[in-house]
Amino acid sequence: MEEKNKDLKKENKKVETKKEDKKEVKKEEPKFKKVDKKEIKKDNKKKENKKETKVAKWVPTVITVVVVLLVAALLTVMIVTSSAPKKSLDALLTNLKAGDFEKAQEYLSGEDLIVSTGDVDQETQKLLFDKLNWKIGNVTENEDNTATIEVEITTKDFQTIINNYMQKALEAVKGAIIGNNSDQSFSSTDFENYFIEELQNEDIQTTTINTTINAVKEDKEWKIVSDESLVNALLPGLQETVDSLS
Repeated sequence: MEEKNKDLKKENKKVETKKEDKKEVKKEEPKFKKVDKKEIKKDNKKKENKKETKVAKWVPTVITVVVVLLVAALLTVMIVTSSAPKKSLDALLTNLKAGDFEKAQEYLSGEDLIVSTGDVDQETQKLLFDKLNWKIGNVTENEDNTATIEVEITTKDFQTIINNYMQKALEAVKGAIIGNNSDQSFSSTDFENYFIEELQNEDIQTTTINTTINAVKEDKEWKIVSDESLVNALLPGLQETVDSLS
């Protein structure tokens, strides 16, 4: 009996020691840092400051872009407005060079034509200004809806063309009178052919004139005035030759 009691006591001691060991082994509680409200406010301020600096960097860029676009738009309007007479003159000369006299008439003031389409055929129209070139300079618009356009125009020397034409025509008539062909008659077509030959003559030199062309605003559109300045620039020497013959 005594031995049994001893064994029981030993077992009880073992059980108690195990319990104690279990009690001693405790889980470590997680440690939490104390949150300081002041630090949170500082962090928030830093973030806000960063956002503000980013915005501050973008604002000047956006303003600059807007200003540039406004200036560009303003300049475009100014250029379009100031170059309207220039565009009309350019369109007039372009159509004359192409031989489209009807289209060219749309850019002339009034009904006066530089060269009447009834006087020459389509072939001759194309030959008249096929070597026409120009450089448009300063354009001055006046308050009374008029404008002046400085331009350098290069085209055929019509004084030489008319002189050569007249010489051919006179020689033909002279030959018919003096020679055996006194009964020969000449039609307008014959003389027109002499003129076309001179227009096609590659030996005819070009001449350059610096002049001022006048323009007028009619129904909000700029038209070129068909006056002496324009005629002399497009048909240089022609008027002088006609005056000398008359």
